[in-house]
Amino acid sequence: MKHISIRGLMFMISFAAFFGTEPLAAQSILRKIKGRVEQTATQKVLNETDKAVSKSIDKAIESATAEGNASPAKGESSTDQQHTTSGNDINGHQKTSIEAFSKYDFIPGDSVLYVNDFSGEAIGELPTGWNSNGSSVIVSLGDVPGQWLRMAQRTVVLTDNEKSFGPDFTVEFDMVVQIDFKGWLPPSFQFGLLASGTESTTSNKLLSDPKGEKSFYVAVSPLTDAGNLALESYEKYSRYFNSPPTKNKLVRQWYGRVSHVAIQGQKERLRIWVDGEKLYDVPKGSPKAGVFNQLFFGLDSSPYTDEQIGVYFSNIKIAKGLPDTRHKLVEEGKFSTTGILFDTGSATIKPESAGVLKAIAAVLAQHPDIRVRIVGHTDAVGNDNVNIDLSGRRAVAVSEALQAEYQIDGGRLETDGKGETDPVADNQTAMGRTQNRRVEFIKIQ
Repeated sequence: MKHISIRGLMFMISFAAFFGTEPLAAQSILRKIKGRVEQTATQKVLNETDKAVSKSIDKAIESATAEGNASPAKGESSTDQQHTTSGNDINGHQKTSIEAFSKYDFIPGDSVLYVNDFSGEAIGELPTGWNSNGSSVIVSLGDVPGQWLRMAQRTVVLTDNEKSFGPDFTVEFDMVVQIDFKGWLPPSFQFGLLASGTESTTSNKLLSDPKGEKSFYVAVSPLTDAGNLALESYEKYSRYFNSPPTKNKLVRQWYGRVSHVAIQGQKERLRIWVDGEKLYDVPKGSPKAGVFNQLFFGLDSSPYTDEQIGVYFSNIKIAKGLPDTRHKLVEEGKFSTTGILFDTGSATIKPESAGVLKAIAAVLAQHPDIRVRIVGHTDAVGNDNVNIDLSGRRAVAVSEALQAEYQIDGGRLETDGKGETDPVADNQTAMGRTQNRRVEFIKIQ
């Protein structure tokens, strides 16, 4: 097993200074967890770990997610390719998982703009069309579903998106953080948005200085028992908003598991959640001028080898607009959402669906005379008949959640499942499949 030599400690200091983060000493040794990954030889990272290491990460991931994840029931198919994130309790109880996100008020935008789950991307390569100033590549992670972007140290990565987010938007993605703590400073990592202005969204200039016309980022400095979080935004090169580093014990819960990040922009307002917990709600966190059009990730340097640091991202979804649930359901008679998510091949609702369910329940509570038909839809992956059955069970699960969690009278709810028979987008693309995996609420006249 080869290790990359650590170069440029001074670069680490300057890069951390650029992002406004402060070095923090780690406090103890965390159990070592290595991802089973395949990478190119030019990186000098792991090609493939042996079976013993593979089993160890599988057990570590299962242990770390036991409180929030459940596997699909025996016999359920793996059609409808939605990746599992921080999900249900160990017995798959919807009630427990949704209650865990009881304060979650995030609702994705009503028009999907960009989706990337890295399916079809070559292992060991940067995703097609993306740009980076280092050796960040696509990897697989043991039994964790899907493919993931593994961040290399001293690296900034830009997506291949070229579309404007608009003044109102949402951004979602999953992340996994694995650190083999050795008692010294691990690298900070960042995620944020920028408006490229006159530059291309993948311009090399943005790799060395990811600011553009305006930008913001969250910087995470991991500790063994917590982490320091900071939020900064810029108007070109002038700092617009600054929330200095603050220790947050929630960061410890992100280690060794899949966590879900959600960002909502409404003009100047910025709101950011991780696993249903609202980290920031800043009324004037973003400059008025300019329009965001790029998502970026960054990882600083450290005395650690790349094998000891695992920061991974996947399942990116960007949507524009702000859904008006009441207007669409009450006045237009139909509300369709891609924001109610399920475990792969399962009718188990993911906890990050709580914001949408809460919004639907609020409308129904305000209009007790309204009855609705809940219709489930899948993408075209898998068997047609299985998808019909799956979509119907998902509609029933939504109905049951509205009754159990929000006390909506079941007599007002009907359910139906149409599987893949009524697509609204091209099933040959990741974005199209995401749009087709939806739940519709139709007012019954």
